[in-house]
Amino acid sequence: MKTRSTLTYFSILCLVFFTAIHSTYAQDQPSVGKATVAKQPYEPSNAFLISPIYTAQWPMGNMADRFGFNNLFGLQLMYKMKKNWIIGVEGSFLFGTKLRENYVIDNITTSSGQLIGQQNELVGVKSQEFGCNVKFNVGKIIPFSHKYPDAGLLLLTGIGFLQHKIGLNVREDLLPQLDKTYRKGYDRMSNGPVISQFIGGVFMARKKFVSAYAGIQFDMGFTENRRAYDFYLQRKLSEKRLDMFIGIRVGWILPIFLQASEKEYYYY
Repeated sequence: MKTRSTLTYFSILCLVFFTAIHSTYAQDQPSVGKATVAKQPYEPSNAFLISPIYTAQWPMGNMADRFGFNNLFGLQLMYKMKKNWIIGVEGSFLFGTKLRENYVIDNITTSSGQLIGQQNELVGVKSQEFGCNVKFNVGKIIPFSHKYPDAGLLLLTGIGFLQHKIGLNVREDLLPQLDKTYRKGYDRMSNGPVISQFIGGVFMARKKFVSAYAGIQFDMGFTENRRAYDFYLQRKLSEKRLDMFIGIRVGWILPIFLQASEKEYYYY
């Protein structure tokens, strides 16, 4: 049900995205009185691109053994060259509420799954997924038309750093057995290098705030556990991990172009 709802939202976003593109293109040659304004096609130009991003992610590989569906919120800073090559960086926070390895604290809980607190009361523990993803990206915009060099197919590839862990939300004064030090024995924090691929569509309007992109993102992380000891298994987790995600990414773009965008010619 959650997957179907996410795909529905994505379809609505795509419809709005391409409707905005069509509306902008349709206004390319307006009439002014008896004169017709003919605009010279946009020329490719250098630009800084600031882009808040959201990615709905489904895990695969070892990641799917530990976590379920998760969300990725972040920010991209990119520089677009005249030939439509792009370089940039991005940083994102990863979180989710579906934990499959929810047994990691079973050796200190009661039969009901609760812990005994400081005052001998029963306390529940909420577990979540937390992490981050930082990457350096390179890519290119392949225009659909030479008249609109800032709209077309967007290809990006990246390399960076991925980290994730099991987050245990507790109050240390109630559960001293899960303070900041002991919690590390249960959170299974893992990190390592990550590579990614993105393919989608992009549109940048030079005088309107409808610039955006959307597409499919694939990440592959080569991670391993970084904790010295796992309290549940009573040993160090030393196995190499292959953490993968397939996701739907959308981003709003604030472009800052570094030269004049177009010229206008009047014909009577």
